[in-house]
Amino acid sequence: MDSVTKKTTIYYSGAILFSWSFWIGTIVYSQLTGVDILYNEGFYDVLTTGAGNLQQLLVFLLFTAAAYGPLFGVVVVAMLVKNHTGDITGQPKEKIHQPKVSRWALFIFLYPIVLFSAALLVTWIATGFSATFTWPALPLWFIPVFFLFQCLTSGVEEFGWRGYLQPLLQTRMTAEKACFRVGLLWSIWHYPIIVYMNIPQGTFVILLTLFGFTMLTIPQAYVIGWLYNSTRNVWLCVVLHAWANTASAYLLAASPAPMLTPIAVAIGAWLVANYLVKKYGKETLSTQTG
Repeated sequence: MDSVTKKTTIYYSGAILFSWSFWIGTIVYSQLTGVDILYNEGFYDVLTTGAGNLQQLLVFLLFTAAAYGPLFGVVVVAMLVKNHTGDITGQPKEKIHQPKVSRWALFIFLYPIVLFSAALLVTWIATGFSATFTWPALPLWFIPVFFLFQCLTSGVEEFGWRGYLQPLLQTRMTAEKACFRVGLLWSIWHYPIIVYMNIPQGTFVILLTLFGFTMLTIPQAYVIGWLYNSTRNVWLCVVLHAWANTASAYLLAASPAPMLTPIAVAIGAWLVANYLVKKYGKETLSTQTG
């Protein structure tokens, strides 16, 4: 087993073991005890009205903690694998121009909003302009609070996916191939949540949703991967990831056709990913030219 394969296997095994243990463990506990899992938007309930009891608060914290699996995977590699370079990815240090964060702020802010809004528009058109949008349950004042929550939870995934795994894979393959693999592994890592959220809908819907989620996550890996390669700033990836989740909680929740809108989002994301690959090249997928 070569070094990259070994590190990838250790990293992903650690991420899966940590996250799936927390997710599956809390799901089983919830099924056995009847304690509801307050996931993601449930943070609003915990913050404003409090958890129903200590058990529910504990379940919420453990279920949320699963997001730190990718970071745990990085720690495991750091403990088990040593490099003479001191870099656990094994990637040679390179001089890269660090662009100003302000130049990326507009893209980070607008990309999720434009993508999700366009998907809602397509949904509206597809329903013959007769659909009724549903106002999200979360109030507008909660946006910055929810965004911060996402930065501290889901956003932390980026230290694993983009901060570690992507540069590791890019030591052996093109950026395009690395992004595809990261996207696939990233989507599979989420599968316990997808299954849990769709259990009431039956097996067919679960399988369809798993496929759809994978087809959405892979192009998003290209977009965030391009951001990382262009800036070498994983914190920007954290912000984009957190902001995309926040925008999704508000915009996609308004969809009048929950099964149709995600398809439109996936198509839009693939169009963006394809554009980035063609414009910036399969090899580096980066705005950096030197």
